Amino acid sequence: MRIIGAFCLAALPLLAQHEGDKKKQFIGDPKAIEAGHILFANGCAACHGTEGQGGRGPNLREKVYWHPTDDETIYRTVEKGIPAGGMPAANLPEDQIWQVVAFVRSLTAPAIESKAPGDPKAGEELFWGKAGCGRCHAVQGRGGKLGPDLSNIGGSRALPQLYQSLVDPDAEISPGYQGAQILLKNGQTLRGVARNRTNYSVQLQDESGRLHLLSANDISQITLMKTSLMPKDFSKRFSSGEIENLVAYLSRRSVRPPEEPKEKGK
Repeated sequence: MRIIGAFCLAALPLLAQHEGDKKKQFIGDPKAIEAGHILFANGCAACHGTEGQGGRGPNLREKVYWHPTDDETIYRTVEKGIPAGGMPAANLPEDQIWQVVAFVRSLTAPAIESKAPGDPKAGEELFWGKAGCGRCHAVQGRGGKLGPDLSNIGGSRALPQLYQSLVDPDAEISPGYQGAQILLKNGQTLRGVARNRTNYSVQLQDESGRLHLLSANDISQITLMKTSLMPKDFSKRFSSGEIENLVAYLSRRSVRPPEEPKEKGK
């Protein structure tokens, strides 16, 4: 028994190293994430939704749910399932389970930590050029102020969220950036973002960035929009490659760049 116990203890570091090697091989790799997405869609999606948005199973895109969970724990959960919760074990080889883990992790991991497909440089030219994103969004002090500041968007949002914000901007509207349309008693109509609103006044920033301080006595009607002010036709105006380039550029916007891997022996 002592020999067996000693053998098991000696094997633990090797097992941990093996799991670490597998994690480095798959987590954050675009090809592994795409493969994991396909595997997820063919099994996990029945309960968790096609994009992890939830259904009979939990929403896997909620940071509150996954933040304290490490990759090895997710691996074991996929591998063994949660019988008491009705989640079956995955009948998949080790590498494919790690691909599923890579996809699940990509749903919430900050984009700056992932290897986004696309060309960040081309995305930067598109962002400040024909896409016109800089008219409403600022990056490190450059650009407009009608939309959210994107200086740290890669450090606060996951890749799927960045992609969704471009092709389906109405799916999630950033707090404090709900669109509003105001009809004044003089017949003028203003459209933009309501920054501050009370029973007596409202501050509206219009699409040109100008701030209007309006008294309630001058307002005939306020309509709060249920849709984003973002353009809805990006997927029609731009190719899938151009969308990937934009996402790649946004994924690199972070106030704290990822740590570079340390060289062996240092």
